[in-house]
Amino acid sequence: MTAVSDFYPRRLVRDYGDVEGEIVACRSSVALFDFSFMSLAQVSGHDALKVIARITERRLDDMASGRIRYALSCGPNDWLRSDLTIWNEEGGRYIVMSGHPDDVADLVDQGRTTGKDCSVEDLSDAIAVLSMQGPDALHALDDLVDGERLRVLSYFGFAAFDIDGVPCLIGRLGYTGERGFEIILPVEHCAKLWEQLAQRARPAGFAAADCLRIEAGFVLFANEFRLPVTARDAGLEPFGGDDAAPSRFRLICFRAETKEPPILWRPPQDVVAPDSGSIAITSACHSILARGTIGLGYVPVTGTEPSGPFSDPSGQFRDVHEVSKPFYDRFKQRPRGDWN
Repeated sequence: MTAVSDFYPRRLVRDYGDVEGEIVACRSSVALFDFSFMSLAQVSGHDALKVIARITERRLDDMASGRIRYALSCGPNDWLRSDLTIWNEEGGRYIVMSGHPDDVADLVDQGRTTGKDCSVEDLSDAIAVLSMQGPDALHALDDLVDGERLRVLSYFGFAAFDIDGVPCLIGRLGYTGERGFEIILPVEHCAKLWEQLAQRARPAGFAAADCLRIEAGFVLFANEFRLPVTARDAGLEPFGGDDAAPSRFRLICFRAETKEPPILWRPPQDVVAPDSGSIAITSACHSILARGTIGLGYVPVTGTEPSGPFSDPSGQFRDVHEVSKPFYDRFKQRPRGDWN
């Protein structure tokens, strides 16, 4: 099985020459991302939800078709392993999308044991995932698809579309903190569609995506889940996981001083649990919006919660103070906003 620590974003396209320019494009107009590294499975049949429930505790039986839900998966030790999106197709079919291949592998194993009441198909090698993110995402796609149908697509909703003869599923998601869309399509059409979309949006890489997520206060599972934590520790209890155990840690957003501004900082393979007065920093970046270094990290729950300064055992961050989480768009209105 692949461990979280074996997920290497550096294997993906880090950037297209200008990380800050890619971030600005997403915040002010539109950026294009290739997220085809994602693992996908289609789970269908009478027991589909029972099989999906083996990897997430997020309630799904009340989700309408054409809707997407964010969820969390746990490993065998019950610590958080990854985050997921689950797409409810009509007819008892669900697409499970994860950045962690173990989630799909576990679903395939469960499908084999369940038998005739459920089938699980690993689509990871057959499907590509592109994403248009930013306030101009709708405008960039408007004349390629049925623009009126796309305009009324609700947040965390999806529908089938046709782009130049290519059948796609387009979901409205805002994982960068901006309005945007994810496009699921057959992998053999990915290169052609990428070329079309790259004429309408600035290509952006993994570093920009992660910096945008840090600004928006969204976890990066390959970073924030390196420390053994529960959903409650990560402030994600509504989305699945063990919500009964008391919190040991609290995930905060912080500002700090650094000797060199980090484009994107990732923790070492083993993250040490924080002691009183210290912070286990899990993600950090140089934020144009903050005009300095911001990041995410865990502080211990002590009952008397200081806002800093917290000490960083690695010595790489100084004057670490908590700020509102998320730092950017505190009430998460931007990704949910309309297109006016």
